Amino acid sequence: MIEVFYRYRVHPAQARAFEHAFGPTGPWAQLFARHPGFRRTRLFRRREEDATYLTVDVWHSKADWDAFRSTFADEVIRLEKQLRWLVLEELLLGIYEGPQEYET
Repeated sequence: MIEVFYRYRVHPAQARAFEHAFGPTGPWAQLFARHPGFRRTRLFRRREEDATYLTVDVWHSKADWDAFRSTFADEVIRLEKQLRWLVLEELLLGIYEGPQEYET
């Protein structure tokens, strides 16, 4: 299992829209769910900075994440363009392997 960590800084007036779009039931998670290797998305807001968030996308394997990015490249680009107005800054913090016990 892998977890993909992104940090976002968002426009404060768009925080609710961002939380919907990048949260566990939003359009990103819905797109990810089209691939069988996707497990879940978690969204965290930094307490000290209301406009800073962390997403954690959980995948069965790095190969699944890579396959998703390849297979759905056009949809990813489309959704990035559609939602870019919500994000002031996006940073991939890294891809981390985790124990299988957390897969459920």
